[in-house]
Amino acid sequence: MKRHLFAWPVVGLLFLWALPLILGSETLFLRDVFNTHLEMKQAQAEALSEGRLPWLDPYRAGGQPLLANPNAVALYPDNLLLRWTPLLWAHNAHFWLHLLLAPWAMASLGRAVGLSRRGAWVAAACYGFSGWTFSLLNFYNLVAYAALAPALASAALRTVRGSRGALVATALLWALTVVAGDPVTSLLTAALALTAAATALPRSPWQPALRLLAACTCGTLLALPQITELLRILPLSYRGYFGYQELLRSVASLDPRQVFEWFLPFAFGRPDVVGGGTFWGHAFYTDTPAFFFTLYPGALAWALLWAAGRPRRARPTWRAELWAWGVVAGGVFFALGRFNPIADGLLSLGPSNALRYPIKLWLAVALGASVLTGFGFERAFGEAGRWRRVVWPLGLFGLLAGALLLWLNLAPGAALGFLRELIPADFPEVFVANERDRWSGLSLLSLAVAGALLAAAWLTRRRPSAALLLLALHGTSQLFFLAPAVPTDDPAPYRTPPAILAAVPPDALSVHGAYDNLFGPASLIDGDYPDSRSLWWERRAFDELYPFTGALWGRRFALNVSPEGLDSIYTRLAQGAVEQAGSDRERLLLLTAWGVDRLLLHRPLEGPHDDLARLIYHRPSYGREIFVYALDRAAPSVVLATTVERAPHMNAALWALRREGFDAAEQAVVAGDGGSDRRAGSGAVTVISEQATELVAQVTSPAGGMLVWQRAYLPLFEATIDGAPVPTEVANLHRLAVEVPAGEHVVRLALDKAPFFRALGGSALGALGLVLLWLRARRRPLPAELKPKPGGD
Repeated sequence: MKRHLFAWPVVGLLFLWALPLILGSETLFLRDVFNTHLEMKQAQAEALSEGRLPWLDPYRAGGQPLLANPNAVALYPDNLLLRWTPLLWAHNAHFWLHLLLAPWAMASLGRAVGLSRRGAWVAAACYGFSGWTFSLLNFYNLVAYAALAPALASAALRTVRGSRGALVATALLWALTVVAGDPVTSLLTAALALTAAATALPRSPWQPALRLLAACTCGTLLALPQITELLRILPLSYRGYFGYQELLRSVASLDPRQVFEWFLPFAFGRPDVVGGGTFWGHAFYTDTPAFFFTLYPGALAWALLWAAGRPRRARPTWRAELWAWGVVAGGVFFALGRFNPIADGLLSLGPSNALRYPIKLWLAVALGASVLTGFGFERAFGEAGRWRRVVWPLGLFGLLAGALLLWLNLAPGAALGFLRELIPADFPEVFVANERDRWSGLSLLSLAVAGALLAAAWLTRRRPSAALLLLALHGTSQLFFLAPAVPTDDPAPYRTPPAILAAVPPDALSVHGAYDNLFGPASLIDGDYPDSRSLWWERRAFDELYPFTGALWGRRFALNVSPEGLDSIYTRLAQGAVEQAGSDRERLLLLTAWGVDRLLLHRPLEGPHDDLARLIYHRPSYGREIFVYALDRAAPSVVLATTVERAPHMNAALWALRREGFDAAEQAVVAGDGGSDRRAGSGAVTVISEQATELVAQVTSPAGGMLVWQRAYLPLFEATIDGAPVPTEVANLHRLAVEVPAGEHVVRLALDKAPFFRALGGSALGALGLVLLWLRARRRPLPAELKPKPGGD
């Protein structure tokens, strides 16, 4: 119990914060928590409940990759919770589990680099209560790295020192890192772990280096199914096909002006409110909402980082300190993105300019800086510590907060003028005045926290156990300051079926015109809400059946591609075609050609449309209106087109699909040199079975034609006619099709699952290799120079 004494303030406070999520009385909801990943988790939960793998997401954009998309995090072990627990609880569990594990992982890394238990848990406190860690609670596909990154670095360090248990842990943690959700962050995590391990290599490094390489190889083999499936979808995904244009690639670069927010939390506005105090600092975040809502580290973290000082060869931990400072510097260097021409040029190298959001590289800063705070604590409060190393930066922090407080209140005119220059002109004067008051309150609280931390530091100097108070004060103040980054809500509104479901039957294929501005500009912000909390945006989205909510009620939507860019390039092009169409009628013609029979809209349709769409539902909604139209001329789910047009390019295909009189029940457009192929007679299609991953149909036609299935074209599908393989084609811009010859045939379109199961063989090989490594390490112990050194307190 005493060994983990300093863990209790950290883990205890985080547990108390997470307790409403653990009990299921509250839910996270902001941004990607619901708007991207909840729908994917619903599709995965259904697949697991039926005893099958979640190959595709049948509810999203005509059936998009799910298991193959690492952003869906479909192969991560805690997905098993979806099988046995309610969806919202399991979804939230992924967040709070990794939040609670993160401090333990950082404490393990601290011990591995030579910190005492006290120093390691100080590092864990600064890491677990950092703005970066709490900002990750908005990203299902990133939050796992808060625990995995320090754990993998710790395991890698211990592996090169000869620990058998760490060798196995390294392989398993690396495999988890690969399937945790973001390939770029996975590679960064590996780089941090390998560079950390390099600091412990002896003069003859080959044996420990080979052990580490073998462990990583086994981990890669364990994760081979995820890697294999990603490589299958990448070439014809939006990201794999186009990469990112320069401006998009460097979105969320670290603007140096953001440094102000590191000292005054949420200085540029809060993400959890609408109206007074809402986020206004887009100009300081590459003209976008902040990717990480806050990077505020807290006054104690700043003071301990200062106290760490520079690494010196005389210290036994100088290599670890050098590594920590190096990854901090490297992380800042690359996170600057477009604001650092050298980093921007380096990040643009590689296939498809695949890296987006340079601020993701802040993981390196968070890891290195947290380790340094542990060293700073030991410099200040160790046996020969100088506690003034902490007093001076804490005093300076308080002095700056006090000076800002005085300026805001003693020179209100100058303060208001300064803020008016910063805040965009479309925000009224009353908003600017409210920001002055908000800054004043934050300054006062920062001053109070600095004073309390100074008192706790003085007590810690006299009595080492008072460090518990220091950690408790830091954790409590950080939970208060960081609360706007992780608002929660009652889960009941998200479990209540919305009334609009009555107008959208379960077998319908729908499009929501407000989603991604498909039918012109639309925003959930524009509405009348009971109060200023941003949770009303989410409640409204659920009430108006936005696409990311449809899966909860078994409703399928079209054109709702995922933002990470790993959905089909053809579906993304179709989405853009609707968004950029010149009129509502053109949009309707495209939708009917793609089998869409329900249109949800935030406004009435414009122009002539009575022959294409009829209004079946209309009601007020949050001071606005919501409309549902039935598209009675929508093409059937499976058709045999006896007239096939060959389009030499995308614009020609779009022109054909938007042409008056185009009938997708009999016609299809495919890629070709131009011209039209009209077959004599008609044909009949009998659907034998239709599932998310397979279609079996009997086709009878005197002249043949093009069988079109209203599913997204994916390279994962293969086709057979009477058991013989045939190629698939892209029809009507983004639908899956196969050409069928004359006569009577059985056509099968099915997902090719064989590569995944072959990759499972690689996983088995990785597991066997791991067992052999364990046994070999047992038989042949390492030389004494490589054995782990006994740790201190």
